[in-house]
Amino acid sequence: MTNLAPKVAVLDHDERWCLAIQRFFRAHFDVITFTDAQSFLLSALDSYDLIIVDFTIAPNHRHETSTNGIEIIHQLKTDLKQLPLTILTSAFISRGDLEFDRTLGSKADAVMPKDCGLDEILQTTQALLHSRELLSN
Repeated sequence: MTNLAPKVAVLDHDERWCLAIQRFFRAHFDVITFTDAQSFLLSALDSYDLIIVDFTIAPNHRHETSTNGIEIIHQLKTDLKQLPLTILTSAFISRGDLEFDRTLGSKADAVMPKDCGLDEILQTTQALLHSRELLSN
């Protein structure tokens, strides 16, 4: 039996952030990035082991409004019951902002500011995947 790398999807309108996290995570995971909510939601969502969603997703076209990451996570939690999620935000929260974390905690499995760094995001991602493995055994 072959041990396949966990499949991680990243939804963030910032292409540079997507590239950075893809490069940093590629030694551990099969990473697929999306820069707009529409293409993300049309993908095979049930094929991912973990999804990282940015709090604010910029509109793809002029007639669209911005998409809230909480709305996307709510939709995923409704449709996909066993999926760990991590929200990343840039301007909205920082490492010291714990109240925002408590507010979103019921919607996501982990809430993390981008300024915590890729190492900490990787550790949290691995911990979420590990806890999911323990629960399924």
